[in-house]
Amino acid sequence: MLSWALALGLPLSTVNLVSASAPTVVAFLILAITSGKPGVLRLLRRYVRWRVGVQWYLVAIIGVAVLVFLSMAVVPGILAHFVAPGWSFVPFYLSSFVFVLVIPPGGPLLEEGGWRGFALPRLQRLYGPLVGTLILGALWSLWHVTLFFGPIAGSNPDDSFVSVGFAFVLFTVGEMGLSVIITWILNNCGGSVLMAILAHGAQDTTIPFIALLPATSRYYEAGGFQGMGVAIVFGIAALIVTVFTRGRLGYDNYLKEAEADPDLAIAGA
Repeated sequence: MLSWALALGLPLSTVNLVSASAPTVVAFLILAITSGKPGVLRLLRRYVRWRVGVQWYLVAIIGVAVLVFLSMAVVPGILAHFVAPGWSFVPFYLSSFVFVLVIPPGGPLLEEGGWRGFALPRLQRLYGPLVGTLILGALWSLWHVTLFFGPIAGSNPDDSFVSVGFAFVLFTVGEMGLSVIITWILNNCGGSVLMAILAHGAQDTTIPFIALLPATSRYYEAGGFQGMGVAIVFGIAALIVTVFTRGRLGYDNYLKEAEADPDLAIAGA
């Protein structure tokens, strides 16, 4: 689809906008057809579900940001070029974070209604929280395969097809790991799409950390932070969350809230 769109002369920004928003657009279309206005409004209300514990804001924003930094830092040789942050780092990071969240074609705001707002509740109900999340994480990663292959790929042009493929496998491990963390957050926050947007935004806010670790490769490659880095750090973090929650990822809390909140109960139907 991307190749045809670019061949037809559509601007890259338009192509990215359509691609990023497709999961959410499809979700709202399905809800409009199957549930009508009530189904659409239920999903919209979860975008503004902000009354959650402060600790979950810290996990979604600061916790994920720390994991992103560590994903860069674990790559061999990167820390040797560490640049200590000054006072300007905080406003630089915050402005970058807001930019990633709200400026099209950013993924968090456009994607998460489809991934975590629509698909996740249904996958958890059908397959359980852990397996459902891993399925979603794999699909989420597959959606980003154009970052590795095709006309808008960010992979190293000197890498072989096999090397790029291996990088994509590592990237998928990282996305599945992040998916576990986001599911854990959402299940403890009443399925808030807002929290998913914030966590996704923290993952995508990389430029400030690249300024601190300038040796970080910008390419999607196996030996870089978007390959081995995210696979190691987010994989370990997901394993810790899985063991800590005994594989439930807070789903029991979600079910308890669903008993008193019809929106949550119907969302997973």
